[in-house]
Amino acid sequence: MIASRLLSGPFRRPSVRVAVLLAGLMTVASAYAAAVAVSPVALYIDSRTRTGTLTLFNPGSRPEEVQVDFAFGYPVSDEEGNVTVQVMEEAPAGEPSAVGWLRAFPRRMVLEPGQRQVMRVMITPPAGLEDGEYWARALVRGRGGQPPIEERQGDVSVQIEVETVVVVAVNYRHGSVDTGLRVVDARASQVGDTVRAFIDFERTGNAAYLGRVQGELLDASGRVLATAEEVLAVYRTIRRRLDLPVPAGTAGPLRVRYTMDTDRDDLPPGGPLPVDRVVHEVEVR
Repeated sequence: MIASRLLSGPFRRPSVRVAVLLAGLMTVASAYAAAVAVSPVALYIDSRTRTGTLTLFNPGSRPEEVQVDFAFGYPVSDEEGNVTVQVMEEAPAGEPSAVGWLRAFPRRMVLEPGQRQVMRVMITPPAGLEDGEYWARALVRGRGGQPPIEERQGDVSVQIEVETVVVVAVNYRHGSVDTGLRVVDARASQVGDTVRAFIDFERTGNAAYLGRVQGELLDASGRVLATAEEVLAVYRTIRRRLDLPVPAGTAGPLRVRYTMDTDRDDLPPGGPLPVDRVVHEVEVR
């Protein structure tokens, strides 16, 4: 997700770009390769260790000023199945937020070109905490890695500073945790040479479901005509959309078979909780 904002005025220095990395959902485009690199893409901390580490790397040619903060957020979707992460400073009432318990050491640093720095994330949960998973996002902000953009508008000189923000999921698992997935609704319709398939999920258990959804377009004999796949992170509910190309000359009736599992090689080991595969089929209308 790339957001941009431009404020003009005499010697104003607004942020012009925010590059966001969502755990397992998207990657920063190559145009933003100069941003601080952060690994792993997500942290899973349990009640036994209560600590995790992030490795920060400056791949650019200029020093980068880095600051780490924590906020609340998790993936949500719109009616078209587009997924975003809404990051907020404070969690709404009743949400399982871990934000107030997290600390980063060091919180601020300067990374020289080519330098790596290990940052430790520690959590101090309150006593008597109920079993379950608690959520936060680490915001790794970088400035100075790219020179300010200078523009002139008549007699006014404008400087635009570039700031990058890499957002990493932090999930704290306390006591006994489990997860599951329920299909709330699914439908598929053909528009021209494409079948557009929607599927709505609801998470069960007390932890997020992290996995993937694969869609297969089947003909009347059950032969697979096309496939599509998307990563899946269900914290509450979410809608995913799969577009499946219809081969020329294909005759109906057609079906879409959805398969959901927790096979995610893009996440750190121990991230997805093991869950049985879920299969669901619908007719194409």
